[in-house]
Amino acid sequence: MSIRHIMLIAAMLSVPVLLLGGDDPLMGSWKLNQSKSNFGGQPSPGELTRTYEPILNGVRIIRELEGPDGKPTTGEWEIPFDGKDHVVKGDHRLDTLALRRLNLYHVEAVAKKGGKVTNTMRWDISKDGKTLKWTSKRVLPPEEAGTVVRIYDRQ
Repeated sequence: MSIRHIMLIAAMLSVPVLLLGGDDPLMGSWKLNQSKSNFGGQPSPGELTRTYEPILNGVRIIRELEGPDGKPTTGEWEIPFDGKDHVVKGDHRLDTLALRRLNLYHVEAVAKKGGKVTNTMRWDISKDGKTLKWTSKRVLPPEEAGTVVRIYDRQ
């Protein structure tokens, strides 16, 4: 195989990743708008920014959190949009996360801990691309069961 063929194949393989992030309303940084959010009786998580970056057939999620105590934490995960459970490290609330992309504006997620569903989530992006509504229906642990609606503003 010639170098020309190798370069052509490499260019063709990189196009889907570039196209995925270019016009994708999910991709980018989102900051929690606490005044528009409803934490379902739970305390506010503190200052929270989520950044979504495209990967082939999925997303890299970077979560930067400064808790009410001022302590910063960062989590980063790469999850395909295949609806299958993928291991998530560094988050005490879940072991796996499954993502399914419904369309450009809607994503469904299922989080599990110890093989049991802890919560289901839905991410809805406004048509103007300025707002992300993150709805979580928590079932476990029972004392934290309920619905949380977080509103994020594009940064």
